[in-house]
Amino acid sequence: MMALKTDYKDYIPPSGGRKYKITANSDGSSSVEDITQYQQVGDTWGAEDINQVNKMVNGAVYPNLGTNTNFPNPVNQRGKTTYTGDSTALYCIDRWRILNSTTYNVSSFTLTAPSYAARACGMWQSNEMGQHQLSIGDDVTVSIYANGKLHTPTMKVIDRDLYDAFANVPASYDCDDFEIVLCTYARDNTMYNLGIYPKKPLTVNYIKWEKGSVATPYVPKAFGDEFLECLRYFVGGVGIGSAGIVSGSTFRVLIPTPVPMRTAPSVTVKVADNVVYNGTFKALNTTVSNITRQRNGIHLHIGMAASGVNNYPGIAYGLQCDLSADL
Repeated sequence: MMALKTDYKDYIPPSGGRKYKITANSDGSSSVEDITQYQQVGDTWGAEDINQVNKMVNGAVYPNLGTNTNFPNPVNQRGKTTYTGDSTALYCIDRWRILNSTTYNVSSFTLTAPSYAARACGMWQSNEMGQHQLSIGDDVTVSIYANGKLHTPTMKVIDRDLYDAFANVPASYDCDDFEIVLCTYARDNTMYNLGIYPKKPLTVNYIKWEKGSVATPYVPKAFGDEFLECLRYFVGGVGIGSAGIVSGSTFRVLIPTPVPMRTAPSVTVKVADNVVYNGTFKALNTTVSNITRQRNGIHLHIGMAASGVNNYPGIAYGLQCDLSADL
């Protein structure tokens, strides 16, 4: 919580009373300026102070801008117990990416790496600036419980393009156990990353970031709410039993999604299996094209071992796809 000012005092004018200067303005109005030389002056009481006090009195809890931040109870659609980053900046639990050689253990919610020098170990989440109503220079307050200690620093959104390399972007918060860096994308200030860069093995129980200079309490979102938010970005293992149309050498199918995805996703066929139509089994392949987002799902074409067929209904019994609209 940001400290409130504590030097409030009543202004004491001199024995001769207050003095004011009246100035005539060009539009016919007058301006009044207090030119009193006060004997005592204290802190001013304004809207910022009132808001701080009211938040404490009301027990305000501001929304967490992060998603899937309750690490003991994560959304983990990819289903692994540990993740080790590679050159692709691997996604691990939903919405979080890890650096090459960084390992994230899901059950212990711990980040480790062979080296911790020069931000070699890291985990970050990307978001859209407009979605969170953030701009470069805005205050963001982070509450992070890591290695058994709560930290509540306030930091500003940094313009990544002011620096020639990410290594030169200053830490938004630095302590013995980790750094936090909050900055825009390189050459794209419509997006931002909030990253945690450990200096030693780091166990993170939770993290919250909120706009403004006040740390309000961390309250975990219900798992179902987190899951629905994550499904906008990634849906794993879907498509089993999907009905579609076989036409020529493609299977045209609408794969339902629980919520509309953020954008038309990339589609990875994990299990192709067969399409059954007109009493015939034909093998699907992993070639995907014509991907479009609908309100109730993702429409796409998948290649198959069929030809000379014109608009037969079919069912893909074993099809399994991953849909990724992650940032």
